[in-house]
Amino acid sequence: MSLLGMIDQLSAENNIYVAVPIKEGFLVDELRKRKIPVFYQHSFWWMISPGASQGSAMFRKWVYKILVFHNYVCAWRLRKVVKQYAINLIHTNSSVINTGGILSKMMHVPHVWHVREFGQEDFGFIGAWNYGRIYRFMERHSDRVIVISEAVKSKYKKRISADLIRVVYNGVGEENLYEKKQEARNTDIVQFLISGRVSEEKGQEQAVEAVALLVERGYKNLHLSIAGPGDTELLQKLVKQRHIEKYVSFLGFRTDLHLLRRKMDVELVCSRCEAFGRVTVEAMMCSNPVIGSNSGGTLELVRNGENGYLYRQGIAEDLADKIICFLENPQDIARMGNNAYCYAKEKFVSARNAENIMAVYRELCTEAGRD
Repeated sequence: MSLLGMIDQLSAENNIYVAVPIKEGFLVDELRKRKIPVFYQHSFWWMISPGASQGSAMFRKWVYKILVFHNYVCAWRLRKVVKQYAINLIHTNSSVINTGGILSKMMHVPHVWHVREFGQEDFGFIGAWNYGRIYRFMERHSDRVIVISEAVKSKYKKRISADLIRVVYNGVGEENLYEKKQEARNTDIVQFLISGRVSEEKGQEQAVEAVALLVERGYKNLHLSIAGPGDTELLQKLVKQRHIEKYVSFLGFRTDLHLLRRKMDVELVCSRCEAFGRVTVEAMMCSNPVIGSNSGGTLELVRNGENGYLYRQGIAEDLADKIICFLENPQDIARMGNNAYCYAKEKFVSARNAENIMAVYRELCTEAGRD
């Protein structure tokens, strides 16, 4: 979504061509809707998600060590695209694939490596090569490394020259902007939302546990909605075990989150370690304060007591305590929600992201003597 938002902003005055490792899917469909030329080359990731067992993960690691060399073939095939369209700059949109870096060296074209994830800390990725080798490769094959938060920068600057790194926060589309009026808020039942892929690292279980603790303490004026794709079986069992069916709803995958948020009061971000926190910004754009875990990029977005609260990641009791702040002081929802709206509108709209990306592009093209 961040890549598409960036393309929407930059394509008006620039010619953009996208190489993809998949033939079809959401990204390809959206690019074609925008009439962006798409070139398919099946590159392999040089990072893999952890397997069901350590043995499985190690086996796949060795397989990928071999498969990743196919990316040199992919880069060789993409040379004709660089030549045909007189490409001035190559932009790799993730740290998990290295084809763009290889291509840039082949064609002597400046390369921007855009790192949008921690890798290990947020997704548990395992490098096909050891991480020391990966970082050295990235440094040697990058003219700039864009990272999406100071938190990600603090990790990468230990291994990659700080002179190469630029922090550019993700841009979020203005369709998410919605300024709520105080009279439109119903604080009889405070509506909480946690959104995103249902998985351990996103922390939905902490949110459910916090609700259970609050109900046990006698708080009944709350409701939690869980929205996102993924298997909810274990969460639904937990809800039944804690007898809180009345207080938790499972909404599944939603394509209308920007509309759903208008009915919500507060959003929870319980992730183990967000590199940035797109849902955090989307919530703030909809005038909803956020209770977020004190880790990763969330620390840079949530200003404690101003546009939400931070809680100790992984501690459901502390999350419950922060929820109580809103249950007992519902007037703070509107105050912090307004602060959140103004903050997100000023700092994170797609246009601002595009301006910052273009500044990096111009810097590189000037250095390379290109228009």
